[in-house]
Amino acid sequence: MSDGILTLTTDFGADGPYVAAMKGIVLGLAPRTRFVDVSHAIEPQNISEGGFVLASIVPYFPSGTVHLAVVDPGVGTDRRIVAAEVDGQWFVLPDNGLIGPVVKDRRPSGIWAITNPSLRRSVVSSTFHGRDIMAPAAAHLLKGGDPGELGPPVDRLVLPTVSEPIEEGAGWLGEVVFRDSFGNLITNLSTEHLGPSSTSLWEVELLGRTIERISRTYGESPAGSLVALVGSSGRLEIAIVNDSAGRWLAAGRGTSVRIRRRQENVS
Repeated sequence: MSDGILTLTTDFGADGPYVAAMKGIVLGLAPRTRFVDVSHAIEPQNISEGGFVLASIVPYFPSGTVHLAVVDPGVGTDRRIVAAEVDGQWFVLPDNGLIGPVVKDRRPSGIWAITNPSLRRSVVSSTFHGRDIMAPAAAHLLKGGDPGELGPPVDRLVLPTVSEPIEEGAGWLGEVVFRDSFGNLITNLSTEHLGPSSTSLWEVELLGRTIERISRTYGESPAGSLVALVGSSGRLEIAIVNDSAGRWLAAGRGTSVRIRRRQENVS
């Protein structure tokens, strides 16, 4: 029988020993673990990007999954390391706002500070808590261990200040929150802001460019076209068909994006 599913989200990069070292620790304690590498290409120290990626996968994993996430610019300081249970899944990570997008619309059913010295490596590096503290804690949960053995319960998490779209008359002002590997620009504008009306009634503006409608798919427009569409996450995305919008527009996280009802369709 498997010890369970462990996802890994880090800013460690694809090369080097760091991810493998964490997996080795977990396998030594929970040898039948099934690993899912979500991303190790999070921009270094970019807590917001790590949180966005982590929250994006949560709906697709079964109850009991353990998510180990390490984007930890405060490693070695007095910031806490926590385990949180949210909708039947576990999150082991630094308490630095990384879990913020996960709990935006969900309430943790329990949070524990990871402090028990018997559930960590005997020698703890001040620069690699992912290996020495978080990986053993994740293995403990994968084996069905009592979270109370990790350390004392806590009643709150550090949560980031999240930028939300601002309503502007007949439209909204949002921003890019993630630039994916294709160069597509994913925004914090969603179907919630577009409403039930046809997406063809909206136009999109960014960096002085106007996209006159929101497309249904990339293939509706010829290669090289700048398009906007609602992606699989339910968020508005800006893309260049068969190319990188991020590169061509020199755009990324924080770039402002406006959506506005097309004037001729406003009664």
